This record gives sequence, C-alpha cells and structure tokens, in this order.
Amino acid sequence: MNVLFRFILPLLLSDPCYSFLSSKKVPSRTFVSRQQVLFDDFEDFSFGDNNNNNNQDENQDKNNQTPSSSDLYASLRARQEDLKTSLEETPGEFFGSSKEEEEYFLENWRTAQCSSTVRLTLNDWIRRIAVDTYPLAVCGTAGGHLYLADLQEGEELDCLLNVHVSRNEDLPERPSTQLLEALDTLYGQFDGGGVMALALKDDWIVSAGREGGAHLCRIVGIEEKVFKGSRGGTSTQTSLSLQRMGRFAALGRKEDGKPGPIITSISFDATGTLWMAGYDGLLRAFDYEERSSFDKPDMLRQLEPLMQIDLGAPIVNLAINDELGCGVASTTEGAVIFSLEDGEIYGKWNPLVKKVRKEFVRSAILLKDDSNPNSEESPVWSLVCGGSKGSLFQRKLNVDRTGCLSESQPFLDQVVEDESTFPIKMRPNHMGAVVALSSPAPGLLVSGALDGSMRVWDYSEFGEDDDDEEDIDEEEEDDAESDQELEAQYDDVQPNDTRPQCLYALSGYKVWLGSIFSSSRKLVSDGADNTIIV
Repeated sequence: MNVLFRFILPLLLSDPCYSFLSSKKVPSRTFVSRQQVLFDDFEDFSFGDNNNNNNQDENQDKNNQTPSSSDLYASLRARQEDLKTSLEETPGEFFGSSKEEEEYFLENWRTAQCSSTVRLTLNDWIRRIAVDTYPLAVCGTAGGHLYLADLQEGEELDCLLNVHVSRNEDLPERPSTQLLEALDTLYGQFDGGGVMALALKDDWIVSAGREGGAHLCRIVGIEEKVFKGSRGGTSTQTSLSLQRMGRFAALGRKEDGKPGPIITSISFDATGTLWMAGYDGLLRAFDYEERSSFDKPDMLRQLEPLMQIDLGAPIVNLAINDELGCGVASTTEGAVIFSLEDGEIYGKWNPLVKKVRKEFVRSAILLKDDSNPNSEESPVWSLVCGGSKGSLFQRKLNVDRTGCLSESQPFLDQVVEDESTFPIKMRPNHMGAVVALSSPAPGLLVSGALDGSMRVWDYSEFGEDDDDEEDIDEEEEDDAESDQELEAQYDDVQPNDTRPQCLYALSGYKVWLGSIFSSSRKLVSDGADNTIIV
C-alpha cells in the first residue's frame, strides 16, 4: 500500500544552499495536477505588476456577506486570479524572458543574491533526486524507497516502499565482487545505501540499486472531486501518485537466477532514448517512446537494448546534451564523448595521469558559452571533467557553425595550434570527489563534491577580466611534486588567463551529496540528510 506523509515546512536554512528566487509562500493545495505545477518561479521578482488588477469584479456578492467574510472572499479570489495569470504568462526558461530579466537572473547567480529554504523533509535519508520540470521531483532514499514530491508546496505526494535493496546485507546472496568494487569506486567509505541512480522524464521514472538491473515507475493522476467556493460547488482536480511498472528484462530477470549489471547512472535524452551506464563498461540505450497496445513501454519486455556500446572501462557517470546531440560518459579510464543518434564514439580524454594522482574522471559535462558580444561568432563548446580527488579540467571542443561536433577531431587543440585552445586546469580544487556537475545557464557551472560543498563557476570567455592573483592548489604537501609533474602537461599559466573563475562556494552539506539540479532560477540538491534544499 502506498504511504503518504505530509509535512508543513516552517523551516528556513540560511547556510548550506541558496535559491535564486523568492521564498514567498503560496497557499497550499491539497491536490496537485501535472499541469498545475508549472508556474513562474520568479513571481516575486516580476518586473510587471499583476497584483493591482484582480480586485475589480469582486463586489457582486458582497451585500450578502459580513465585512470579514467579504474581505476574505475577495482576497482568495484575487490570489486565485494572480496564480492563474502566472501560469498563463510564465516566461521562457531563461532566454525566453526579457533582456532585463535575463541580466537580472544572471547577476543573481554571479553575486549569490538568493534565498534558501528547506522544501521537503522525509523520514529517510535522501540519496538521489531527479527533476524534469520544477517543482515536481522524485527522491531515492537510503531505505530503497522512491518519493514523489511537490517542492513548491513542500508536499510529499506519494511513496513506493522497498523498490530497491537498502544495504548489502539485505541481498539474497553475498555481494558480488563487481558490486563491492563499484561501491568502493563510487563512494569510498561513504556508501549511504539505497538508490544508486535515478532519472525522471515526463511521467517516467527509472531507478537502479545495488541488487542490479533497473526499475521503471510511472507518475499517474487520479481525478477527484473537491469542494470549491462558499456555495457548495465542486470541481475536478488530479492527485498524483506513483505506479510500479516492473524491471527491465534486458538487464536480468529474477527467474534467470542471475543478478543484473550494476547501473551507476541513468539519463533521458530529448529524442526518445533512455541511456544507462553500467559498471561493466557497457552503455545501454532503450526507446522509451514505443508503447504496446496496453500503453506499456516496450523497453521493459525487450530482451536486448536498442544499442549497446562497450567503452572498455567501468562507467561511473553519464551526462546528456541535447543541443549538441552528444553525451559524455565518465569512466575510470577517462571521459568518452558519444553520439545520441547512433552511439558512435567521437573521442576520449583522460586529463588525469593515473600513476601520479591515482585519480580518475568521476564526472563530466558538455558546456556551451555564447557570451561573445560578436553575434556572428559561433558559441564556444567545451568538456569539463571532475576527478575522484577533486581536480577539475576543461578542454575546448571542435564544433562548427552549424553546431555539429567533429567526428574525427572532436577537440579544438587537435586542429588549432594556439595556447588558447590548450586544456586548462581549473582552480581551486575540491577536497573530495566531484560527483555532480550542472549548468544553470550558458557561461555558468555548478560543481558538487564529497567534501560537502558546491561551487559556482563562471566559464564565459568574454566576461570581466580577473586580475586577482592565481589561486593556490589545495593539495596535500606530499603530492606537491607530483602536482607539478601533472600540471606541466597543461597550459596552466597564461598572460591573459581565461580559465573558469570560481565565484563562490556553498558549504554545509554532508559527504553523501550526490545530485544537483539547476535551472536559470533554481538550484536543488540533496546532501542535507533527510531534506531537500532549494
């Protein structure tokens, strides 16, 4: 039976995290539909005034009401119209808004002008979060449960218990060597248990745990009649809940008696493909749009994935960029760029010398920089890799004017012999593994690490010049000589240094930080025990 816990959140968190929007409360709603959760995140920062035009038609029934009830009725009606207007006039995500608003939001990011709130509190430790359209989010917990939540209202909408195994001790058999190795590679001594990978797209939720394989769940709506107004009227609203759909047959079935592969990362792309990264080194693709006659996805029943690419090393992270049409897989042997169309491998890059640092690429992301004031110039694309010991590196990509990555020479330094195209080491380092990278807007990057911190970076090349002294690398003294040997391979010092600039750090998280979602107006993360910070 589904369990539904509801909390009212009076808590405010001032230290650990920031949100680049107002913390003004919206009147709570008992039922939330899939459409109703889309609204203007920045309504309090709106440059227009929508609050003065909603009180013109509220006098029709006032003669039959007491003054207090009349005022309350008018207030509720005005607020309802205000929310309706917000839904209809929500500006586009970042670049769909006006130029003035665009600059305003960017300035908030760069100067940390924001508010912070605890938007959800559960009775279990949160290990993974996934957001497709804010404020609807799915959480995977240490207990192996999945929760559906509305982060704007602070409501837990539904819960599926025991979707995944909580601890190794709960496995029907002894943990495999592959599982133990994967857990040590991913988390070291900070294995928090429960869900290991989680992704959300539209109504589909795919999750994976230490038992192997992957599960599919679905967000469904149940229409219910609710009372509306003071005259006894009713309306229909949709209550959202979670539904189990089953396990992926292509990743092993219980009747086969063999555990499925350890899935370390899951991502959806915009073309209908679901990508799964396995610690066995295989990148698997499934078509999530094909449905059977019973409206069930075919990918559950298929015995083989749509595509299967062997990357030759354990995969620990996966990131998709729909605009570029590519994805990047982080493996213990480096980052691998591949095509979303056919899975073709475009290029590999390992910025870390294993014999020196004993470090591997823990996360990677494909970034776009369109800050060039010359509108005729093409955007600059780059690959950023985060290491298992906190290092960060950037390398520019060879993307033509049509926005296509070169298949034969994907990196710009392969075709242009210029200092500005050399790989760059970003400073300062994190003090723990960089487990999450996210870009809220072109030119901005958020990195999250197991040192309990997130950092906001400005990687735009045409921003303000930084004349500050070079940051000092935060490495142990015993590794100083090795660091110099590694950094000698990179263009580490330039007259006009264009390396990404660390704007500020957000601290106060735990070592179990594992997920970051960012948009032009929101920053959502786990790593704060049983709460989600927005």
